[in-house]
Amino acid sequence: MTALKKPRSIIQPVSFCAGCGHAIIQRLIAECIEELGLQDQIIACCDIACSEWSLDALDYDFIAGPHGRIAAVATGIKKVRPDKIVYAHAGDGSSYVIGLTETCYAAIRDVPITMIVVNNACLGMTGGQMNLATTLLGDKTSSSPYGRSKDSTGHPVDMLKLIQNLDVQFAARGALFDPRHIEETKRYIKKGFENQVSKKGFSVIEVLSPCPTNWNLSPVDAMKKIREENTKVFPLGIYVDREERGTGCG
Repeated sequence: MTALKKPRSIIQPVSFCAGCGHAIIQRLIAECIEELGLQDQIIACCDIACSEWSLDALDYDFIAGPHGRIAAVATGIKKVRPDKIVYAHAGDGSSYVIGLTETCYAAIRDVPITMIVVNNACLGMTGGQMNLATTLLGDKTSSSPYGRSKDSTGHPVDMLKLIQNLDVQFAARGALFDPRHIEETKRYIKKGFENQVSKKGFSVIEVLSPCPTNWNLSPVDAMKKIREENTKVFPLGIYVDREERGTGCG
């Protein structure tokens, strides 16, 4: 039996909300980096949103980008420091709404960065407003108190289905609602870092993550919602793996 230990890179606790998936993702990132021996090669980018807590928690060189511009910030860092391993940890609002252009052009250019997008189906840090890309139809948010309506705001968008049509290295979606899927998500994140070590192209890993505070659910019920509802709109699996020349969910 293997004893699980806290990654050395996590140097202090931070104040993610109770039941938030960002903390799990933060640990998975740290575990992958340490297992690959990359601690001294990392430049991390976080958005001005929930992921910003990682600035205090992780013992890496960090740059916080303007909200929604994290893919552009990571691209710039990789261009001037191609010897470093550059990753972005950002939410779905940053990556798919305000930063849609930046994310798409990082993918179009096949920039060799690792982008980890937390899909919690809302704009978490600013008060739980509706996310045009990821809030499910009928879901109530602070800006859609009667539930999201197709007639007024359209359907949510599976961004990985769009990205898989571009010439990228790797695109996959994981989830956090049980240990098996957490381990699967970790494999995807680790693959994203391995691709960068091997000087391959753009890797994006989206993670379906709970936001109990803004969903007004208990942590257990938030995980249940992801399993029973969100995965039906955002299927899990590998969408693009250039090495395999296959698409898993498109």
